[in-house]
Amino acid sequence: MQSLKKFFKSHPVILNLLSLFYRIILINRKKGGKQNHIVCRGTFLKGCKIEIYGKHNEIIISPLAKLNHCHIFINGNYNHITIGTECIINKLEIWIEDTENRVEIGDNCWITGKTHLAVTEGTQLQIGSKCLLSEDIVMRTGDSHSIFNSEGKRINPAKSIIIASHVWIGNKTILLKGSCVGDNSIIGTGSIVTKAFGEGVLLAGVPAKPIKEKVYWSSERI
Repeated sequence: MQSLKKFFKSHPVILNLLSLFYRIILINRKKGGKQNHIVCRGTFLKGCKIEIYGKHNEIIISPLAKLNHCHIFINGNYNHITIGTECIINKLEIWIEDTENRVEIGDNCWITGKTHLAVTEGTQLQIGSKCLLSEDIVMRTGDSHSIFNSEGKRINPAKSIIIASHVWIGNKTILLKGSCVGDNSIIGTGSIVTKAFGEGVLLAGVPAKPIKEKVYWSSERI
């Protein structure tokens, strides 16, 4: 597999032609491409759907990324999505509303199953490189609806979510607005993350709390 990846990196024309043929025969759908910028050269998309309602949005999917049955929805202007190289992503839904939001997924990430990323109000949702996400995961930078105090002032603005590199997120996990998780951390199954944590932390619970610190994880069984 590594030798094949090296070959494609050395022969980008062959990679682009092969990936184009792959995308054509495996039923991908795109709507709203006018006045928006979509780059997916050298990528492998199967059963994916892209919907854009707005202008000046940008979607960049890097070479050797593989997306299966994913859905990208944008309703707004000047939004940006980047998916890194050599990612393997299954059943991901990216839902963006409003203006100047950003979603960034780093290189070599693996999303194994159904995952929903909702980004609103000009916020950012960032996932670093070499992250491993299980399934039934939800990340939301906002609450979708407004909450006001007795004086009529809104009290629930959206906040960005930042996931650093090499983070393992267990299934049925929820990350709410303002969540930040440092490098090499682990989020246990069924946890709800609501605030910022440092690196090398094992988090679990509702709301999530540090269970162990100074940890590191590997996808290999050693």
